[in-house]
Amino acid sequence: MTKSNRRSNFNNKEVVEEIIDDTKENLNATTEFANEHGEALNEKEKQQIEEKNRHRNQSIEEMRQSITKDS
Repeated sequence: MTKSNRRSNFNNKEVVEEIIDDTKENLNATTEFANEHGEALNEKEKQQIEEKNRHRNQSIEEMRQSITKDS
């Protein structure tokens, strides 16, 4: 079976939903970490966490839109 045929056996919507769930977990974990250890982080580290979480939120929204378009 070729690589493209194996990929077609996966339900794309399920894969994207799993990625969304994983991304949400990462977002929640970093938010919790920042809240618990914020005083130990310097300003640059705090900004990096905030930027990564903004990117995660944007990615989640884009993935949700892709599911809607494909449905």
